Amino acid sequence: MQMRGTVRFRFRSPENGIDVLIEGESHVVDSLRQELGLQGRVGFVQPLSARLVDGKEPQSRPAMGNDKQLESLDDVNKLPGPTPDPTSIPAVVRRIGDLDIKAKISELVGPSRTEPQLEYIREFLESIDTPEPLSNNLSGDPMAEAWLQILLTLVVREHGQTSLSISAIEELIGEKINREGSELELFLNRLWMMGRLELIYGGAEVHYAPNPSWLISR
Repeated sequence: MQMRGTVRFRFRSPENGIDVLIEGESHVVDSLRQELGLQGRVGFVQPLSARLVDGKEPQSRPAMGNDKQLESLDDVNKLPGPTPDPTSIPAVVRRIGDLDIKAKISELVGPSRTEPQLEYIREFLESIDTPEPLSNNLSGDPMAEAWLQILLTLVVREHGQTSLSISAIEELIGEKINREGSELELFLNRLWMMGRLELIYGGAEVHYAPNPSWLISR
């Protein structure tokens, strides 16, 4: 068996300052190696578009097979659909620097987030009727949990925010749920331990984010 096709030969000897790279037809590379005295197991030969063939195979035979062999591939190995036509792809010509990346991103992700306006949220909470207590009483105060659910639903769906700080929660519904300061923190922490809220550290103070399944619970 012998190699037929394009190969790359590499031999390096840093201590002697030798770096040899030969690329071309296998028989040409072998001839140059013999002239340089680098035949045998010296160096490394990497096939590029070559294959091992029988020594009796004609030299004129292509290294990657003839046209009949390529045409005999079954349908499983053929690419589906029509032959690709690069000319059918419209060209998009744009000058460097003209692309508004922020505008394009906003088109993909939808409207950007807005900071919750506490005054407007407070007015909304004052205008609605007292909600029904949540049926699941594991929190110990289903009415307070109902008010918190309404508040966080408004923050998430209307403003696109994912969480709200403890101070904002206290300012907006502290009086309604009769909890302030450490008592409110204990209540929120209990909901976090139950998996209804997510505790977020970072920034000036701790934030709480609602679990999506909890937002739709009754």
